[in-house]
Amino acid sequence: MKKTIVPICLLGLLACNNQGVDENRSDRKDSVKLGSISTPSSGQLIKPGYSIGHLVIGSSTDSAIAILGSPDSSDAAMGSALMAWYSKDANQYRTAIFAGRNMGNDEVSRIKRIMVSSPWFTTADGIATGSSLEAIEKKYSLKPVDDATAKSKGLMVFDDTEKGIAFDIDTASKICKAISVHKPGEGASSYINMH
Repeated sequence: MKKTIVPICLLGLLACNNQGVDENRSDRKDSVKLGSISTPSSGQLIKPGYSIGHLVIGSSTDSAIAILGSPDSSDAAMGSALMAWYSKDANQYRTAIFAGRNMGNDEVSRIKRIMVSSPWFTTADGIATGSSLEAIEKKYSLKPVDDATAKSKGLMVFDDTEKGIAFDIDTASKICKAISVHKPGEGASSYINMH
């Protein structure tokens, strides 16, 4: 009985969460103007330079697999790994990590960069995928990142290196399509391309 109830409850929560995403975006803009931003749960929170949800920069890739299960795709070579998980709904939201190990000193593969495309994740100040470039620029000191792969997909990448957060912005609409966090002071371009 419990095995049936838990998946049904999770599906219900996901359905409620995905319903009205665009409507929630406009509500967030209004709450930003009024100064009444609600704090997201720890599972939703993007902390620049530190974590997205329960995935933490510097933790082992085993911790990501324990949280998310086996990745839907992965590629590893020369002490580095790129792993990606996709939501099972029609949106196919992506969560990806880039990890590496310090060969000879630390044989554990550690998370160096985390990227999400789901609007469910948000910063404490209300920035999430779906936010406009204009809104993001009000909160972060952005510098463009030269990324040929992103450009070929119609994206521009902007990074706040000091805070440790980067944004993939749709070239046409100027809307955020993905957010990634990395160690502060290390630019997004210093890691493998996650696009």
